[in-house]
Amino acid sequence: MLDLHQQMKGFPLMGVLNCVVVEDNNKQSALLKEYIAKTPKLSFSGKCGSAADLYPLVTQHRADIIFWDIRLLDNRVMLRLRESGYYPIVICIADKQEKEEKETDMDVFSYLVRPLSYERFLSTINKIRDYLSSTIYIHHRNNRFVFIKSEYKIIKVKFEDILFCEGMKDYTQIYVRGRAEPILTLSNLKSFSYKLPPDEFIRVHRSFIVSLTHIDSIARNEIYIGKKIIPIGDSFKDDFYQIIEMNS
Repeated sequence: MLDLHQQMKGFPLMGVLNCVVVEDNNKQSALLKEYIAKTPKLSFSGKCGSAADLYPLVTQHRADIIFWDIRLLDNRVMLRLRESGYYPIVICIADKQEKEEKETDMDVFSYLVRPLSYERFLSTINKIRDYLSSTIYIHHRNNRFVFIKSEYKIIKVKFEDILFCEGMKDYTQIYVRGRAEPILTLSNLKSFSYKLPPDEFIRVHRSFIVSLTHIDSIARNEIYIGKKIIPIGDSFKDDFYQIIEMNS
């Protein structure tokens, strides 16, 4: 069996990731603290028993990962964090029934299903590792760009130059102003969406995210950006047209 450092190969290059726990069950929070402590390049930055206390904890410690009990999720807190320029990765803690029954509009990166095991915990951390290795994490709004790992290069891309993104299973194609070919990165569309400022980009289809700035026109539930025609998915229509109405 591989030891922890072998299982986490590549992870130390990203530096230490600060973790906070939102959990009102002391046994569960103690177990998560133990898992964080025994995992290379993770740091336990604190816990709170309700979402109301989360904002100062994240901003004080510049938390990278939140382990958040599904019963305590609060989208208003996440929106406040994003408005302040913080984009932590959310790992939701739930049992199988809670995961099936409770829907959330929050961007949840992954779920840890109770009862918690270290094997599943480490698997989730490795998913985060793969995600972070595909794009360099920028979690403050003062940075107006993102570094994207594509093939053998790391490419700096300004948010203002991104036209739209197209998901292709485990990959994302990023179409950028002034480039003939899209940038291809090993990151699915949902994961890559965490990199983008939420007030400038919107998901309009299960396969597409568009820049509001670069929309040329909209007709028959289709978006036109240059020569590209992007469909608006049924489940995304209401949110999209609400934003359009607000800016009309």
